[in-house]
Amino acid sequence: MDRLLAEQATASDGSLTVVALAVEAGVHRMALMKRHADLKIEFCERIPPRPSRCQRRRSDRGEPSPESSRLSPTSEERPQNTAGR
Repeated sequence: MDRLLAEQATASDGSLTVVALAVEAGVHRMALMKRHADLKIEFCERIPPRPSRCQRRRSDRGEPSPESSRLSPTSEERPQNTAGR
């Protein structure tokens, strides 16, 4: 973490992301997210704020994304099939 924050990354591209933190630590990203969540939280608190770095995506929270809600029309928007009547 300190190497990333000091802009002296050795194993990653040096970006201030959770993925780069995992690479620098030599662990899989999911291991960092699940088993070492405290380190991820500390990292997110120490970097300058940027919405996409540490916020969970809507899909991670089980919320529909704006794109998916536009892709499937509601029953009121679907055209009625009158050919079989």
